[in-house]
Amino acid sequence: MASSVHYPPAVQLVALTRFGGMTPRMFDLLFQRFGDLGGILDASIESLQTINGISTSAAKKLANAHKHLEKSAAFVTELQDRDISIRSRFDADYGALLSELNDPPPLLYLRGNMPNPAAKSVTLVGTDAATERGIDLTTRVARLFGEAGVQVVSSLTGGNDAAAHLGARAAGGLSFAVVDTGFDHLATAEEMPLAIDIARNGGLLSEYPPDFDIGKSTLEATDRLLVALGQAVVVTEVYTGSRRTRDIIEFCKLIGKMGFLVIDPAYGPLADQNSVELAMRSGVIPMQGLDRVQDIIKALV
Repeated sequence: MASSVHYPPAVQLVALTRFGGMTPRMFDLLFQRFGDLGGILDASIESLQTINGISTSAAKKLANAHKHLEKSAAFVTELQDRDISIRSRFDADYGALLSELNDPPPLLYLRGNMPNPAAKSVTLVGTDAATERGIDLTTRVARLFGEAGVQVVSSLTGGNDAAAHLGARAAGGLSFAVVDTGFDHLATAEEMPLAIDIARNGGLLSEYPPDFDIGKSTLEATDRLLVALGQAVVVTEVYTGSRRTRDIIEFCKLIGKMGFLVIDPAYGPLADQNSVELAMRSGVIPMQGLDRVQDIIKALV
């Protein structure tokens, strides 16, 4: 058996997640049972099977993870050569806000930097099928956050989320993108230049290794990270068909995150009635006009 003590935590976590199939929910179960990463890697199939929620097939895969430590070390070195770093739950700059989740990821893949925990941060999102009014509103809101030194977190799905990054950067602020895939699968012409700019000044974060492709479960997982990484969530435009934005609103309620719906001062809510009702049921606070952005900034703690 390869001794895990000779490998840093990042390498051990790569072995457990990439080769052992350890999920975020499994991580807490395993850590509570075995006490540290070495204990998990040294665990037998029989001891793993005693943990409620871990199937026989999952136990077998986990029990073989230690065989991949050398391969995992080579993988981490390869990432470093590509300017991709890893942040694990054992690192000081992993992100305290992620601990609000029931299932924070054991590790994150990163291009650039993590959001500064000492600075204010907000998740700014809206429908990817954005209207011109939505993009204009999102850009103006993002500029106000950027001018105030508030870090903006959003996705790379285009529409309002792209406007959030561009608005923050236009004001000299920092933005951070949570990516739905591994970095090798940023395929669209719109995503690539925006991703490069964000990585230079802020950071790109993914729960998945670079070669991991997109799937429905990855979209849902990214939504929870988007909610967690901001001290509050701000929505600018949402409709019944805006699945992701509506999911984010519902997740705010699930973990008790502050949520705000900025209402356009000229046109009113950029949302249909069903989405406004969903936002209100989820505790999202309507904020009429751009002058209320300052109230949101004051509420960030």
